[in-house]
Amino acid sequence: MALKENLILSIKKAMQGEMDSVTLYQNAANHSDDPEIKQFFHSRREEERQHYNFLLKYYQEISSDLQPSDMSAELKSAEDLHPIFSENFIQRIGQDQYLFSAISTALLLEKDAIEHYHQCGLQTDSVTLKSFYDILEKWETRHYEDLLNIQKEAEVHYWQMNNFEPF
Repeated sequence: MALKENLILSIKKAMQGEMDSVTLYQNAANHSDDPEIKQFFHSRREEERQHYNFLLKYYQEISSDLQPSDMSAELKSAEDLHPIFSENFIQRIGQDQYLFSAISTALLLEKDAIEHYHQCGLQTDSVTLKSFYDILEKWETRHYEDLLNIQKEAEVHYWQMNNFEPF
């Protein structure tokens, strides 16, 4: 398979993963009436949608045989920060099976994205795309770490809610 075709396939796979995340985060936000939880999942949805749009732009450029444009300024302005989660937020996630499962599923999607972007960065000769994939890998790593912290902290509430008692 030609280099261009491989690149397009890898971008399409990444776009699909980002859209899966958009859908997951939107569904989780729709599930809750809690403003803090809705805001968290909406903000994640928008970050993933932004990643999708960056990928779409590269897909369109590469499909049209254009050189990938330098989006470093746009990427810098889109950097996200580690949010701070209240104990109440963590408790509400842990006590809701749907939201707790959404966090678990999101972890899998983020992990897959990290691995995919890492491989894409290794496989491209384009300095622009290599830098782009590196940034996305770092973003997804931050998302993964945030979600892992939520899951670890919420797990206590999840087990309490389900009356789990160790032997």
